[in-house]
Amino acid sequence: MTEKEIGKITHFFNKISVGVIELKDTLKDGDTIHIKGATTDFKQTARSMQIEHDKIEEAKAGQSIGLKVNEQVRQGDLVYKVTAGEEKPKVKLAKAKPVKAKAKAKPKAKPAKAKKSKAKPKAKAKAPAKKKKKSKKK
Repeated sequence: MTEKEIGKITHFFNKISVGVIELKDTLKDGDTIHIKGATTDFKQTARSMQIEHDKIEEAKAGQSIGLKVNEQVRQGDLVYKVTAGEEKPKVKLAKAKPVKAKAKAKPKAKPAKAKKSKAKPKAKAKAPAKKKKKSKKK
């Protein structure tokens, strides 16, 4: 299935569930359309198209039509016509070669721990003590 952008939603009438579409290409009664936006994404068959309250069977580029929609649409959502046809070929990725499982390596012997020497650590040199200042009494 291929899709071609044919218009854009310019307004939505919530109570009657009708979207206003400004068309860039033709749309006929019975065509499958895909409406897609930031939070909108559904397909439906185009039925009940009108221009100024007059039912129409086909709308041409440049016209604004009212279309009964199955779900809520939003201003700025794009409208695509879905046509049965060959999809654009996708880029084929090279298949990854299977990785051979390696044989488990034998566990290595742990190195012996260094023995602690029994020698006492050298004493640290102490910093010279500070002299107290004598306070003068008056």
